[in-house]
Amino acid sequence: MIKQIRLIAYAATALFAGTQLIACSTPQLGASKGQFQACPSAPHCVSSTEKDSDKYIAPIAVNSAQDWQRLQQLLLTMPRTEVAARDTNYLHAVSSTAIMRYKDDVELLYSPTQNKVDVRSSSRIGYYDFDVNRERVETLRALFTADKND
Repeated sequence: MIKQIRLIAYAATALFAGTQLIACSTPQLGASKGQFQACPSAPHCVSSTEKDSDKYIAPIAVNSAQDWQRLQQLLLTMPRTEVAARDTNYLHAVSSTAIMRYKDDVELLYSPTQNKVDVRSSSRIGYYDFDVNRERVETLRALFTADKND
């Protein structure tokens, strides 16, 4: 009887862990009314629409549709980054980490009337990201600023 209880407990634990892994790897993406989906509670996400949070990162200022196009191109030139979905004012890209090939989702949302591009970058799995997502967005911002000044 004790063996059966232990077996049931192990099976339940494995099932719970499996559902948690699936939940962590199923990203909540997209934008509605100028806002991205909220970042998860885990500290592996940054977003310019999370204004009163430690997950906040500033949007990227743009002056024109040409700037928006350049920003998208610069993101897609970053290593191991590919388009997942694209619309007129929205880009969802997936960046893979160098060694383990974990997937991170990067979203850009262009607001032409506000001359800005909101950004969101989030890991699909894991808890901590060791600021990889914040660094990715800041690298993109630096590349864009340097490209504008050339």
